[in-house]
Amino acid sequence: MRKPAIIALVLIALVAAACSSADPTSDSASGTEVPASEAPTPETDPEPISSTGPDAVDTTIAAAEETTTTIDPTEARTIEQINAYIDEAASFDQVAADAQFPEGLTFAAGGAPGYSRYVFRENSAGVVPTLVEGPLDDTVRCQDIELPCSYLELKELHESGRPIPDELSMTVGELELLVAQLDQLSAFALAHRDIDSACAEGFVSDRIQTANMGTHLYKGEFIANGFDPGQPEILLYALADDTMPSAPLGQCVDGAWTGEPMQLIGTSFIIPPQIIGTDHPETFAGPLDNWHIHYNLCRGASEGRDSFLPLAECEAAGGNFSASLGWMIHAWVDPDHDNDLGVFSMWNPTVAPISDPTAIFESREVRGSDFPDGAEQSLISDFDYRGDLSVAVGQPLFFNNVDAVPHTVSAGSFDTPLLDEFDSGLLDPGSNYELSFDEPGVYSVFCSLHPDMQASITVE
Repeated sequence: MRKPAIIALVLIALVAAACSSADPTSDSASGTEVPASEAPTPETDPEPISSTGPDAVDTTIAAAEETTTTIDPTEARTIEQINAYIDEAASFDQVAADAQFPEGLTFAAGGAPGYSRYVFRENSAGVVPTLVEGPLDDTVRCQDIELPCSYLELKELHESGRPIPDELSMTVGELELLVAQLDQLSAFALAHRDIDSACAEGFVSDRIQTANMGTHLYKGEFIANGFDPGQPEILLYALADDTMPSAPLGQCVDGAWTGEPMQLIGTSFIIPPQIIGTDHPETFAGPLDNWHIHYNLCRGASEGRDSFLPLAECEAAGGNFSASLGWMIHAWVDPDHDNDLGVFSMWNPTVAPISDPTAIFESREVRGSDFPDGAEQSLISDFDYRGDLSVAVGQPLFFNNVDAVPHTVSAGSFDTPLLDEFDSGLLDPGSNYELSFDEPGVYSVFCSLHPDMQASITVE
C-alpha cells in the first residue's frame, strides 16, 4: 500500500521528471530509457496498424468531436440514435478530459485495459490515451482468484461474518452496504434475463459483442439520472450458445429482439461527467469499483466490433467515433456468470470466449512498435512491477509505467541502493525503460520514490 507522505515527493517528481535520465554504468547490466513516442505529422504518418477490439494493440489520435444533433432519450430506439445520445450526454469537454492526465507529457504505447490506470495505443496518427481506469490514488483491484472478489463470494463473506482480507481494504460496514447495493442491482438484472423484456422497456443494442465482455444494451433516458444501483443504464448480454459472433448482432425492434438467442451476463453503468463530475465517482461502497473512461474509441456497429481508428478512418470503416465517453463500470451480478476476476472487473472469463481467468491479463497487454523483438514486458501498475520478471541473458526486459505517478526502476533496495548497476531515473506515466543483463543471477529492483515497491529479476 502507498503512504500519504509520498504525495509531496511525487508532486516534485512530476515537475522534475523532464530533466531526468538513465545512468547505467555496470558491466553486468545495461539500461536505456526509451523516449516517449511523438505523434507524427500527417505528411509522415506510417501505414495504419489494424485494430480489432478493446484489447487490441493499436491506437488513435483525434480531436474532440462536436455534437450538433439533439436526441430525446425517451425516443431513442435505433443504434444511430443511441450512439448520438451517448456522445451528446457522456462526452467530456477538453478541459475535463485533460484533467485525467499529468500535464506536459508525451506517451509511449503500453498498458493493459482492466489492469492499469492508463492504456496508450499506437496507430497511423501516433500514440494517444485510450483508457483511464480507477481513482488517482489508492486503486484496489480485487482480481486475485484466491480472494473473495466476485459478487457471490462477497455476499458469502458478509453473511459468514469472517474477517475481511486486508487486500480488500474494506470495513465491515462498507462490505454490508456493498452487498446490499449488489443485491439490488442483481434483482434488476434477473428481472431482465429475457432480452425481450429489455427491448420492451426501451433498451437498445450497440450490436457489438466484445470478447469476455458481451454486448451492451443501453437505455438512453437512464443516462442523465445519475447513479442508482437499482437502475443501471446498461444491461449486458451474449450469444446464448457461448460463441463469438462473426457479424453485428441483432436489435430491438418494436419491443422485441430480432437476432440470435441471447443470455443475460451482467450489468454496466455510464454516467456523464456533467452529472457526476470529472473526479473518479464515489458510488458503490468500498474501494473495489474502478470506473473507467474510454478515449478515441471507434464503435464499429457496421463491423460488429470496437476498435481504435482515428476519426476519418473510423468513419470510412462505417464506425461511430467517440473522442471520449463518460465514466463507465461493469458489474457482474448474474449468478450464472459469477466472475473470479471480481464483480467490477472489465473482463469476465465465463463470457465467450470462455477462458482461464489467470490467462486474461497477458492477452490484454498493449505494446507499441518500439517494443523490442523477443522482450519480456513488466507493467508498472498499481504500485507494483507486474508480469514475468524472468529473462535470459541478453533478453530485453521492457518496463512500462502506466500508473498515475512517476516511478523508477532502480537496482538494489531502498535500504541498500545500487544505482551504479542500473537506474531508470524518473519514469513519467506513459514512459518506458529497457533493461538487459550480461550475466545470470537474481537482481533486486525497487522504486526510489516508493519504498514498498520491490521485486526480483531472475536472469538465466
